[in-house]
Amino acid sequence: MDIQILSLGKFKSSMPFKDIFNFYKKRISFNLKLIELKTFNFGEKKKLIFEKNEIIKHLKKDDCVVILDNNGKNLTSKQFSEFLDLKMKNRIKRICFIIGSEIGLDDYFKKGKYVFSFGKQTWPHLLVRIMLIEQIYRSLEILKGTSYHK
Repeated sequence: MDIQILSLGKFKSSMPFKDIFNFYKKRISFNLKLIELKTFNFGEKKKLIFEKNEIIKHLKKDDCVVILDNNGKNLTSKQFSEFLDLKMKNRIKRICFIIGSEIGLDDYFKKGKYVFSFGKQTWPHLLVRIMLIEQIYRSLEILKGTSYHK
């Protein structure tokens, strides 16, 4: 299974966020790819439309698309690992996690089947990348039965 994280905005090369992200990425045995998408400096409506179009360019018909949004479903780490386990057992080829910009995502995405949340707080989208990759790593460790989760 491949994992793709589509996120608007870019890590700056000197950011500690990037180092932390890569720390977890190296520990994940799946093909995991971060795609940093262009953001736009328009009014909110136009910005959301342009960002939606940037995201759609990277999605395939058979992808399992997961939206990260503060109004999504809160999952425990165990539930998140069960979600990934089910996708692996169903031989899903690719899961695409989508992280919006500072104003979120177009409503087009929020009607999807899988909309998850890291809580009601607003998090910097660069930090959400780290939270997501750590949860992916944690989930895989839960499935392996290691002591990382304890």
